[in-house]
Amino acid sequence: MQDPATANLFYQQYFLTLVADVLFVLADTDHKSGFKMQCNVLQRMFNLVETGAVQSPLFNPAEVQDPTMTNQRFLREYVMNILQNAFPHLQSIQVQSFVIGLFELNQDATKFKLHLRDFLIQLKEFAGDNADLYLEEREAEAEQRKRREMENALKIPGLVKPSDLPPMEDEE
Repeated sequence: MQDPATANLFYQQYFLTLVADVLFVLADTDHKSGFKMQCNVLQRMFNLVETGAVQSPLFNPAEVQDPTMTNQRFLREYVMNILQNAFPHLQSIQVQSFVIGLFELNQDATKFKLHLRDFLIQLKEFAGDNADLYLEEREAEAEQRKRREMENALKIPGLVKPSDLPPMEDEE
């Protein structure tokens, strides 16, 4: 179990920087590997804020004029601001719907990843080279195809080398 005081101090010091850095790496055209892990990190971070696990303010209360400011609202505005500054060619409604989705979909890993992937494709910086965003699905398809080929080959005696045969289960 983590110490809440230490966790909140960590959140205050590093949370916004980590969110900005992960978003930067995701949107960087020269760096597309690690998409699945970056999605997991962002999903967890948005979930921590959405569920109220981050209890200390992510903002400096002395610098924020609104006394009703919450971490959820601050993070939404923060992410919208950095995305609009980084991608001025996007309409504010695109950025706004993306950020709202980050909060609404952080309970479902698959939907969160699809939402993030769709946004990255919208950026057009990945145009023509977004294959790494589908790596996980391609690997799963290849594994299924390999399994089907092995099942078909096992139906014909002698087609599969003995060293390639799957281990036999004990029948007792």
